[in-house]
This record gives sequence, C-alpha cells and structure tokens, in this order.
Amino acid sequence: MVAAYFDLENYMKRFIILFLSVCLFGLQNTCFALDYTKLDVSKNMMVLNSRLKKDFAGYEYIITNNFNEEINIVNAQIINGQDGNTAYMKSEGEGAIGVTWAIAGPVGLFTLGIGWVVGIIATPIVWVVQNNKNKKTRTESMAYSNIVPIGTLNIAESIQVKTLVPIGSQPQLKLTIMDKKKNVYSVAR
Repeated sequence: MVAAYFDLENYMKRFIILFLSVCLFGLQNTCFALDYTKLDVSKNMMVLNSRLKKDFAGYEYIITNNFNEEINIVNAQIINGQDGNTAYMKSEGEGAIGVTWAIAGPVGLFTLGIGWVVGIIATPIVWVVQNNKNKKTRTESMAYSNIVPIGTLNIAESIQVKTLVPIGSQPQLKLTIMDKKKNVYSVAR
C-alpha cells in the first residue's frame, strides 16, 4: 500500500510539471513579442559645442519602420530627457559681470581707483562675450526637442528625435506602437 502511494505521488508530480509546462508554453504563444529587427531604434551620442556640454550630454534617436506595413506610434516618452529650452535656462551664464566687479571693486580700493577704471572698461567687453556665448548656447539648444512625434510611421520611414540628459545619466526611449491588426507592442531602448 505504501509503494502504491509513492508511485501515485511521483505520477502527480510529473503531471503537475507537465501541466505547468503546457500552460507556460501556451501563454508564451499568446503574448505579443515584437521582432526587434522590424523596428530599428538606434541611439547616437551627439557632440555639444556650447555651454551645454558642461551640464548635459546630447543624444539622437533614429526610429525606422522595417515592418511590411505602416505602424502607429501611440505613446512615446524619453526617460531622463530634457528639451533644449529647459537645458538652456539651466546653463545660461549670468555671473561674468558680477565676477568682474567682485574683483575690480576691492582692487580699486588698493590701486587708488585704477581697478574701477579697468572694471568700467572690462564690463562692456565681458557683456559682449557673455551675450555671444548665450546666443551660441541658445542656437544649439533649439535642435533638442525631446518630443517623439505620435502618429503613423510608413514603411521604411524614419523619424529623428534629439534629447539632452544630465551628465552621468542615460536616456531611455519607451514606445508603444500599434500595427494595422491592432496588435500593441511596447519597446524600451
């Protein structure tokens, strides 16, 4: 009687393992898995040439539809990404004239006013240089929108998105796309 009980126990273990395996295999076939070769998402690092490079790293995402049909981008988000306007506001230089006078003021006391004369002459020069750097930073920052266009992406069509991230961070693109059969796929890169 005891031997029959152990055989029944072994059969039950095998049956449960087989049953769970079939269930997991069946669930795996019902999930929508995106063939990543059909949606090409590449991330390239961009070289920054203005004041932005002190605080930010630039990235460009290129999303290409390699499906045999058009797809619809339903939702898109870049984690850690910032648009150029926000980055410009954070990196805009304003303190150069203040630093000039922080140096020229006390030096003028000890040099019988010569430091003040130098400060008066240097102020417009510092202002022009600072203004040119701000314009260069503003011009460069305008290319970084951090917005992935929502909508239809035709066959073999590509879209490009530029984003800025704080130095030390990595951007992550999250997409939700839908094909014509209304299958929804999620992509994270």
